[in-house]
Amino acid sequence: MKKAIVILLFTCISLTTFAENFSAIDSLKTSISKSSGIRKIELLIQLSEAYRNVMFDDCIVNGQKAVILAQKINRPDLVGKAYKSMGVSCYMLSNYSTALNFFLKANDAFKKSGNILQQGNCLNNIGLLYDEWSNYPKAEEYYKQALALKTKAGDKSSMATTLINLGNINYYNYNYQASLDYYYRAKLLFEEVKDNQGVGQCLNNIAIIYKAWGDISHAMKFLQEAEEFYIKTKNEFELSKVYTNMADTYCEQYKDYKKGLSYYEKSLSLKKKLGDLQGMAMVYNNMGSLYGNMENYKKAKIYFSKSREIYTKVNSVSGLIMLDQNEGKIAMLQKHYQTARQYFLKSLDKAMEVNLPDYISSNQEYLFKIAAATCNYNDFTNYYTQFMVGKDSLINQLNQTKMAEIEAKYKAEEQLNKTLLLKEENEKSLKAIQHYRLLLAGLIGTIILILVIFFFLFRFKKS
Repeated sequence: MKKAIVILLFTCISLTTFAENFSAIDSLKTSISKSSGIRKIELLIQLSEAYRNVMFDDCIVNGQKAVILAQKINRPDLVGKAYKSMGVSCYMLSNYSTALNFFLKANDAFKKSGNILQQGNCLNNIGLLYDEWSNYPKAEEYYKQALALKTKAGDKSSMATTLINLGNINYYNYNYQASLDYYYRAKLLFEEVKDNQGVGQCLNNIAIIYKAWGDISHAMKFLQEAEEFYIKTKNEFELSKVYTNMADTYCEQYKDYKKGLSYYEKSLSLKKKLGDLQGMAMVYNNMGSLYGNMENYKKAKIYFSKSREIYTKVNSVSGLIMLDQNEGKIAMLQKHYQTARQYFLKSLDKAMEVNLPDYISSNQEYLFKIAAATCNYNDFTNYYTQFMVGKDSLINQLNQTKMAEIEAKYKAEEQLNKTLLLKEENEKSLKAIQHYRLLLAGLIGTIILILVIFFFLFRFKKS
């Protein structure tokens, strides 16, 4: 599921060649040797970032130097900036635990300096880390804290970035309506600040929601709009994601494997150029599934192997869960049932560790189907029962939701009926009162008339 939407990375990360990096490093070193105070700290942070894609140890060493100097002159804003920069460097190299430590320190420093926007950015980045670890409740918690601070700071572009991340979390949890709402809110903010890259990102993600709903024509419409945006703005990173999603659509919905493969190759070419490891692993995985469906099992195995190498390197739990299941499906197509069983068991165990209900349920389903095919009645009973319990639990949740809706509707109708009945009774009462008033008026008039007649008769007799 996570293959559909790639989390929005930190903005403003420049990608340069090694030659350009070394040239910039030499220039920065010269400037640092001639500088002091705040200027020297800022240059050290820049030097740390220049080493980011070249020599990681030097990246951290210079970042720490900037921290020490900033602490000496009591500048928590610069301490935060240095820690945040090092956090981004660690994130880019998939060193998530160290990145978390740096972002937490950066957040503390920005609290001291009173910079709520940068606090929001740090919390957003911490959310991204928990997102990578597939701890979605924790990620959502940090994203919401980040959004509150960014809203208070009034930075619309930064708010939109976090709204996209919240949309992603809801997508992973199958809450498509909420996800779509977050994406549209982000799109409006990006349009306000005239951020075409952001608008394109929203179009891409909105397309994924329509795809999940089965509205393929709408999905392709938004993907094509996103593609135009990114070609025009020359944003190859986002364009590669759009190509992946277009390839998925051609393969899964249209079964046009040839066209799907051409888009995967376009995406992979850009991801290699950009050094996007997570993106490369995803495309290798998808191409492995594609070749498996085309019954080219030798090629499928090659691409799955490339994907596994990267996912293991970056410690992507959700990536390995997805990959194990996909390899199991291909082994199942070949009727290699014992091999498939091992893959599904690995995927199931990891999915249960991080609580991914979709993968838990689907792995249980594949396992009882294998048990049926191999006449393993004990396994069949075990996994079929687990699958049905999970399914019943989901159905019960849906039924409870529906019952709540029906109950609310019933109560609303009951209240409406009571109101209408009361109104009807009031109208009847008013009519009765008017009727009695008319009778009373008639009676009083009659009495007055009789009295008048008696009065005149009495006078007549007297005269």
